[in-house]
Amino acid sequence: MGLATDPEPAKLGRLRRSSMLRLAFFVLVTVFLVFGALGAYGVRHGEVSATGAGFELSVRYPTITRPGLASVWTVEVRRTDGAPLDGPVVLATTADYFDLYDENGLDPAPASEWSDGENLVWELDPAEGATAVVVHFDARIEPGVQLSSKSATTVLLVDGVSVATVTYRTRVMP
Repeated sequence: MGLATDPEPAKLGRLRRSSMLRLAFFVLVTVFLVFGALGAYGVRHGEVSATGAGFELSVRYPTITRPGLASVWTVEVRRTDGAPLDGPVVLATTADYFDLYDENGLDPAPASEWSDGENLVWELDPAEGATAVVVHFDARIEPGVQLSSKSATTVLLVDGVSVATVTYRTRVMP
């Protein structure tokens, strides 16, 4: 018979539950770390394309990203027949989409740019004899943007008329 100050014997069911909870926590942390090591929490990119009036418009964009990470946004315009571009290339993109980004630069710089209230419009002059124009947006996701999603539409305009349109969405995870 034990003394009054001896601890009560541990209940077997409580010990098993405690052991199972520790094991479940260990498994969850291990799975989380393995996914991180495999890059599951990094930036994912997608590409959308459209053709029209002899032009092809392609946009490469982040589908899923995180704050503070560099995220590629690139637009390419080319003639479908491989001929050189013979005039300015005009692109219009949903302006508030760029609220996701902390911009470092745009290459090449547009010859002119303006906003129509809803879209940011860039007019680009291709190099002499160029068969394509590629615009690189150097940016990272704004650190203050968390758990948000933005859709955008990019339109190729020829003589003020939309000839190719692509729509895409970027989700920002914590």
